Amino acid sequence: MKPKLRCASGQVMVTCADDVLWLRTKHRIVGSLEGSHPANPLQNNYFGLPLFLMPEETALLIECDVICIEGDKFEWPQSERDQLRFKLFKDLHGRGFFVTQGIKFGGEYLLYPGDPLRYHSSHIVSLVDHGQTVAARELITLGRVCTAVNKTRLLSSWNPHTDHITHITLNWSGF
Repeated sequence: MKPKLRCASGQVMVTCADDVLWLRTKHRIVGSLEGSHPANPLQNNYFGLPLFLMPEETALLIECDVICIEGDKFEWPQSERDQLRFKLFKDLHGRGFFVTQGIKFGGEYLLYPGDPLRYHSSHIVSLVDHGQTVAARELITLGRVCTAVNKTRLLSSWNPHTDHITHITLNWSGF
């Protein structure tokens, strides 16, 4: 039986702990716990249910026909940028990575080689428009940020002519 997830105001949430575990172990879907911890509701270090899903995670689960959505209608992607993000997310997820939000480090996504509870992220992913020129100063900035947090920058671009995503890694090493 498919888990029934709730959609409210465009946010899809998982409220059942068994469903959270199933999504994580069987589908590499991590989401973000946002609820207060029942034993200590005033602390900010550990969160509990519900688990909120990124739109990309929800769209992938719908595409794979493994969940049902109750409540508001889930409508995503809504823009061309959303479509590119979804293609990138599917590509990275399809390569076996756990994929989470990357805004904390100035990227689209963070990549983990295994479950984020056991592994540190290895890459910060940035989506670059196909054919876009990236200034040297920006490359240096991206590289330095990754060096400071011990990660590799992955510059990703979707080629509309080949319908394929290209990835380039960037490491900064000061001489």
